[in-house]
Amino acid sequence: MIEALAGKIANKIKRADEQNTAHVEVLKYGLIIVINYALPVVASLTIGWITNQFSGTLFSVLAFTLLRLASGGFHFKSANVCTVVSILIISIPPHVSLSDHWITICTAVSLLLIFILAPANIRGYARMPEKYFPIMKIVSVLIVGSNLLWHSSILAIVFIVQGVLLLPLRREVKS
Repeated sequence: MIEALAGKIANKIKRADEQNTAHVEVLKYGLIIVINYALPVVASLTIGWITNQFSGTLFSVLAFTLLRLASGGFHFKSANVCTVVSILIISIPPHVSLSDHWITICTAVSLLLIFILAPANIRGYARMPEKYFPIMKIVSVLIVGSNLLWHSSILAIVFIVQGVLLLPLRREVKS
Protein backbone atom coordinates (compact mmCIF):
# COMPACT_ATOMS: atom_id res chain seq x y z
CA MET A 1 0.00 0.00 0.00
CA ILE A 2 2.65 2.53 1.08
CA GLU A 3 5.04 1.49 -1.67
CA ALA A 4 2.28 1.78 -4.27
CA LEU A 5 1.24 5.23 -3.02
CA ALA A 6 4.86 6.41 -3.00
CA GLY A 7 5.30 5.05 -6.54
CA LYS A 8 2.24 6.92 -7.83
CA ILE A 9 3.34 10.19 -6.22
CA ALA A 10 6.91 9.75 -7.48
CA ASN A 11 5.68 9.19 -11.04
CA LYS A 12 3.49 12.31 -10.87
CA ILE A 13 6.41 14.38 -9.56
CA LYS A 14 8.66 13.07 -12.33
CA ARG A 15 6.09 13.79 -15.03
CA ALA A 16 5.57 17.32 -13.71
CA ASP A 17 9.27 18.20 -14.17
CA GLU A 18 11.29 15.47 -15.86
CA GLN A 19 14.47 17.53 -16.22
CA ASN A 20 14.84 18.81 -12.65
CA THR A 21 13.79 15.83 -10.56
CA ALA A 22 15.60 12.73 -9.39
CA HIS A 23 14.93 9.26 -10.79
CA VAL A 24 11.54 7.79 -9.93
CA GLU A 25 13.13 5.12 -7.70
CA VAL A 26 14.99 7.78 -5.69
CA LEU A 27 11.81 9.83 -5.30
CA LYS A 28 9.86 6.71 -4.34
CA TYR A 29 12.43 5.74 -1.69
CA GLY A 30 12.30 9.21 -0.12
CA LEU A 31 8.51 9.26 -0.19
CA ILE A 32 8.32 5.85 1.49
CA ILE A 33 10.42 7.23 4.35
CA VAL A 34 8.21 10.32 4.70
CA ILE A 35 4.96 8.35 4.47
CA ASN A 36 6.27 5.70 6.89
CA TYR A 37 6.82 8.43 9.46
CA ALA A 38 3.82 10.66 8.75
CA LEU A 39 1.11 8.00 8.49
CA PRO A 40 1.61 6.47 11.98
CA VAL A 41 1.98 9.92 13.55
CA VAL A 42 -1.18 11.30 11.93
CA ALA A 43 -3.16 8.11 12.61
CA SER A 44 -1.98 7.96 16.24
CA LEU A 45 -2.73 11.62 16.88
CA THR A 46 -6.17 11.13 15.35
CA ILE A 47 -6.79 8.19 17.70
CA GLY A 48 -5.56 10.31 20.61
CA TRP A 49 -7.88 13.15 19.61
CA ILE A 50 -10.89 10.83 19.27
CA THR A 51 -10.19 9.20 22.66
CA ASN A 52 -9.43 12.52 24.37
CA GLN A 53 -5.77 11.54 24.82
CA PHE A 54 -4.23 13.90 22.26
CA SER A 55 -1.55 15.42 24.51
CA GLY A 56 -0.56 12.00 25.88
CA THR A 57 -0.37 10.63 22.35
CA LEU A 58 1.74 13.59 21.23
CA PHE A 59 4.03 12.94 24.21
CA SER A 60 4.21 9.27 23.16
CA VAL A 61 5.09 10.23 19.56
CA LEU A 62 7.88 12.55 20.70
CA ALA A 63 9.31 10.08 23.22
CA PHE A 64 9.27 7.13 20.83
CA THR A 65 10.72 9.13 17.94
CA LEU A 66 13.50 10.66 20.01
CA LEU A 67 14.55 7.36 21.59
CA ARG A 68 14.23 5.49 18.31
CA LEU A 69 16.50 8.00 16.56
CA ALA A 70 19.15 7.64 19.25
CA SER A 71 18.94 3.90 19.88
CA GLY A 72 17.96 2.31 16.56
CA GLY A 73 16.01 -0.94 16.62
CA PHE A 74 14.31 -3.64 14.62
CA HIS A 75 13.01 -2.85 11.13
CA PHE A 76 10.10 -4.75 9.64
CA LYS A 77 10.39 -5.99 6.09
CA SER A 78 6.94 -4.62 5.24
CA ALA A 79 6.18 -0.92 5.43
CA ASN A 80 2.53 -1.78 6.14
CA VAL A 81 3.45 -3.91 9.16
CA CYS A 82 5.79 -1.15 10.36
CA THR A 83 2.96 1.38 10.13
CA VAL A 84 0.48 -0.75 12.08
CA VAL A 85 3.01 -1.66 14.79
CA SER A 86 4.12 1.98 15.10
CA ILE A 87 0.51 3.11 15.53
CA LEU A 88 0.05 0.54 18.30
CA ILE A 89 3.32 1.49 20.04
CA ILE A 90 2.39 5.17 19.99
CA SER A 91 -1.37 4.97 20.60
CA ILE A 92 -1.65 2.46 23.44
CA PRO A 93 0.60 4.00 26.17
CA PRO A 94 -1.58 7.09 26.81
CA HIS A 95 -4.49 4.75 27.55
CA VAL A 96 -2.62 2.60 30.10
CA SER A 97 -1.91 3.67 33.64
CA LEU A 98 0.89 1.88 35.47
CA SER A 99 1.40 1.97 39.22
CA ASP A 100 4.53 3.69 40.55
CA HIS A 101 6.03 0.27 41.20
CA TRP A 102 5.56 -0.85 37.58
CA ILE A 103 6.79 2.46 36.21
CA THR A 104 10.02 1.94 38.14
CA ILE A 105 10.36 -1.69 37.03
CA CYS A 106 9.66 -0.92 33.35
CA THR A 107 12.04 2.03 33.39
CA ALA A 108 14.80 -0.02 35.06
CA VAL A 109 14.39 -2.92 32.59
CA SER A 110 14.36 -0.57 29.60
CA LEU A 111 17.40 1.26 31.00
CA LEU A 112 19.25 -2.05 31.21
CA LEU A 113 18.21 -3.05 27.67
CA ILE A 114 19.23 0.33 26.27
CA PHE A 115 22.55 0.28 28.14
CA ILE A 116 23.42 -3.18 26.80
CA LEU A 117 21.97 -3.05 23.28
CA ALA A 118 21.84 0.55 22.00
CA PRO A 119 22.46 1.55 19.35
CA ALA A 120 21.12 -1.46 17.49
CA ASN A 121 20.46 -2.14 13.83
CA ILE A 122 21.74 1.27 12.73
CA ARG A 123 24.08 0.18 9.95
CA GLY A 124 22.35 0.55 6.58
CA TYR A 125 19.65 2.84 7.94
CA ALA A 126 21.48 5.85 9.35
CA ARG A 127 24.35 7.73 7.78
CA MET A 128 25.86 8.25 11.21
CA PRO A 129 29.55 7.26 11.36
CA GLU A 130 30.21 4.47 13.85
CA LYS A 131 32.50 6.72 15.89
CA TYR A 132 29.29 8.43 17.14
CA PHE A 133 27.64 5.20 18.31
CA PRO A 134 28.93 5.61 21.92
CA ILE A 135 27.37 9.08 22.00
CA MET A 136 24.09 7.62 20.73
CA LYS A 137 24.23 5.06 23.57
CA ILE A 138 24.81 7.80 26.16
CA VAL A 139 21.96 9.90 24.76
CA SER A 140 19.66 6.84 24.78
CA VAL A 141 20.56 6.02 28.39
CA LEU A 142 19.95 9.64 29.43
CA ILE A 143 16.57 9.71 27.67
CA VAL A 144 15.40 6.52 29.38
CA GLY A 145 17.01 7.43 32.70
CA SER A 146 15.08 10.70 32.71
CA ASN A 147 11.94 8.70 33.48
CA LEU A 148 13.37 7.95 36.91
CA LEU A 149 12.72 11.67 37.48
CA TRP A 150 9.52 12.10 35.44
CA HIS A 151 7.99 8.82 36.57
CA SER A 152 5.67 8.77 33.55
CA SER A 153 3.56 5.74 32.73
CA ILE A 154 3.61 6.72 29.04
CA LEU A 155 7.41 6.93 28.99
CA ALA A 156 7.80 3.65 30.88
CA ILE A 157 5.70 1.79 28.31
CA VAL A 158 7.24 3.46 25.25
CA PHE A 159 10.78 2.93 26.57
CA ILE A 160 10.34 -0.75 27.44
CA VAL A 161 8.79 -1.46 24.03
CA GLN A 162 11.71 0.33 22.34
CA GLY A 163 14.14 -1.62 24.53
CA VAL A 164 12.57 -4.88 23.33
CA LEU A 165 12.87 -3.67 19.72
CA LEU A 166 16.65 -3.56 20.26
CA LEU A 167 16.87 -7.28 21.02
CA PRO A 168 18.60 -9.27 18.29
CA LEU A 169 15.57 -11.50 17.67
CA ARG A 170 16.26 -11.68 13.95
CA ARG A 171 18.90 -10.51 11.60
CA GLU A 172 18.61 -7.00 10.20
CA VAL A 173 15.73 -6.83 7.74
CA LYS A 174 15.71 -4.11 5.09
CA SER A 175 12.46 -2.54 3.87
